[in-house]
Amino acid sequence: MATSTPTPTATIPPYHYATRAEAEAGAIKLGCSGWNQAKVDGTTYFRACASGASFESLVSATIKPASDAQIAITPSPTTTISLPPTSTPTISAQPTSTPVPQTAAPAHAPPPYHYATRAEAEAGAEELGCSGFNGVRVEGTFYYRACGSDESYELLVSGAPITLSGAPCKLESDATVRFSATLTDLTQIASIVPAGSPSGGVIKPHSYLHNKDLPGGKNVRVPVYAVADSVLTSVAYYDTSVGTSEYLIFFDVTCEISYKFDHIMSVAPKILAVAPEIPSDTSEGNRTPAITFKAGELIGYANGAGGQGAWDFGVYDTTYTNQFANQERYVKGNMGQLLHTVCPYDYFTEPLKSQMYALLGTHDQRLVPDVECTTTQRDVPGAVAGAWFDTQVLEFSDAKVAIAMLPGDIVAITGIGGDVRISKGQPTWLDPGLLTTTHCYSGSGRWFFIEIQADGMEMAIADGSGGCPGALPAGATVYYR
Repeated sequence: MATSTPTPTATIPPYHYATRAEAEAGAIKLGCSGWNQAKVDGTTYFRACASGASFESLVSATIKPASDAQIAITPSPTTTISLPPTSTPTISAQPTSTPVPQTAAPAHAPPPYHYATRAEAEAGAEELGCSGFNGVRVEGTFYYRACGSDESYELLVSGAPITLSGAPCKLESDATVRFSATLTDLTQIASIVPAGSPSGGVIKPHSYLHNKDLPGGKNVRVPVYAVADSVLTSVAYYDTSVGTSEYLIFFDVTCEISYKFDHIMSVAPKILAVAPEIPSDTSEGNRTPAITFKAGELIGYANGAGGQGAWDFGVYDTTYTNQFANQERYVKGNMGQLLHTVCPYDYFTEPLKSQMYALLGTHDQRLVPDVECTTTQRDVPGAVAGAWFDTQVLEFSDAKVAIAMLPGDIVAITGIGGDVRISKGQPTWLDPGLLTTTHCYSGSGRWFFIEIQADGMEMAIADGSGGCPGALPAGATVYYR
């Protein structure tokens, strides 16, 4: 009886995996960071390395013959750097004649941002405006060079400006550019809440757009447009806590001006072509090829977070810097969005600017006259207003408590077991910008006793159910500017 030969199983390419966790572990092993999705012969994999160029370079290096005595050039983060082996010195025979003194060759100064140690290179990268390091050999000498990316290094050393993302800019430098196209169909927007709103313990670096309601509690679906000629820079596709999958998208208009949309339900085909195919469990974005959009071009559609909340629009200007009670925290933490958030609607030309200002209001879709279009600059030095952190270490971390006014003179206390809002006229209402000693807020069946300490740089807060206590209870939690 004739037997058939089984079809051989397709070989999985190197460092391609079935799960994201395996890809991230593979990236560490390979010497890169992150992961990306890749389709090979019709099968989608999680591939080690967020950067395709880094992946190709590193994989090609791993399959070179062992006889190739080369330094492995590995972008940061990396687990090891292969340094040249030190050979055992040979001992020469005693010369029979008096040696002629040799003049030592002058030592070459290292090129800019090239160092003897990895720590120096990482510090140099922070100073230069890039991230990571690379191992390079120049005129026979091995250095740790600032910047994991060769392209970023060359552009930054040449003096190229930096965009919001920290990448060297290849666009026109123009901080005066303004937006000539609407971001959506404004007739279907019920209200816009300005940037700088406290929510979930943080001061938000974007505004909220609330669509008009459909029967059943769902929102109208609205188109989303590019507000200016711009370039797509990154896309995230992620799962939400309410069972939907949504997009977060960033664009650069010039070297200085960027904008983002979040909670986008569907995107235009040319974004879909470069977006992740499988939603992630975080909204961390993947850098994309530079894809241009014209002002007014369709980006996608939005009906709010989970189909019933708001969607986000943020604008950032790197020539504008917000001020905080502890500015060093934001600078050292490289909190670019928070540092450079502006009022998005100030960047539109008329009559669009006035039309959008007329929609400023509250989360419950009430329009409020004379609303200030705020930024993330909500800290009031010496008072409780603004953002508070749970660590004194000055590095990137999200705030844990945010307290500030919302449109309509509403005090919002957020981040401690949910968000509580206290309307003006309630017995414990007090502008948080004026709270410089102790006070107890009470609302929605809860109380928050607050005490300002350490010249306004620390806040002790306790909370509970029922009525306010007469003094700060023992065991209060301390937060820091």
